[in-house]
Amino acid sequence: MTRFIAHRGLSSVYYQNSEKAFRAAAESPFFYGIETDVWFTKDSKWVCCHDNNPFVDKSVSISEITYEEALKMPMNPNKLGSVKIEGESYICSMEKYLEICKAGGKVPVIELKCKPGKEKLRELLSIVDGIVGIDNAIFISFHFVNLARLRAMNEGPDLRIRTQVLGKYPTSGRAYLKKGYDVDLMFTYCTGALIRRAHKLGHEVNLWTINRLGVARYFVRLGVDYITTNFDFGGRI
Repeated sequence: MTRFIAHRGLSSVYYQNSEKAFRAAAESPFFYGIETDVWFTKDSKWVCCHDNNPFVDKSVSISEITYEEALKMPMNPNKLGSVKIEGESYICSMEKYLEICKAGGKVPVIELKCKPGKEKLRELLSIVDGIVGIDNAIFISFHFVNLARLRAMNEGPDLRIRTQVLGKYPTSGRAYLKKGYDVDLMFTYCTGALIRRAHKLGHEVNLWTINRLGVARYFVRLGVDYITTNFDFGGRI
């Protein structure tokens, strides 16, 4: 059965990666999980935003200010994604996002946008484990080094830390499946053959970002494991 992931929360209705977007996704029975992008501040506080310069003041980087400073800075309204809203939006902490996921029974899908060192990754794992349990989260990244490090941190023979390698080229899926990883691919580069190959190897395929109902239905018929979307298609798939 295909499971649906809310891309940056319900970002077709609310500002992406905002508390409102996360809460709306958590309240919907349609979604299995909620995806977010994470960075950390100068004082090592993990926060949810798409890039390192997410504010109205584009000269300010997350990595160069403290968490308390970040809380006072409105987000860039030109980075709304697929929704247009009025009023200001402010940054959401990693802990708040995880608490919302837990309360709604949703799986956190955490995209590492930066390349933290091993100690920062362990810190992130500790936060996630303490709120939702490490088995109940999925970590994704375009930076393969992040996922390789996370896999190396697994304790014992079981892969408790679930990972998916993000890819946006035709060869990405085949290459990372061969390395033994689940994949999270731009949907335009996914085929039924690749999905069947992944399943034969015992791996899963996630697709981003599918915002058209007809396309979602097509990949559901192909048996893809996850679809990441900005929209709530509940009752129409």
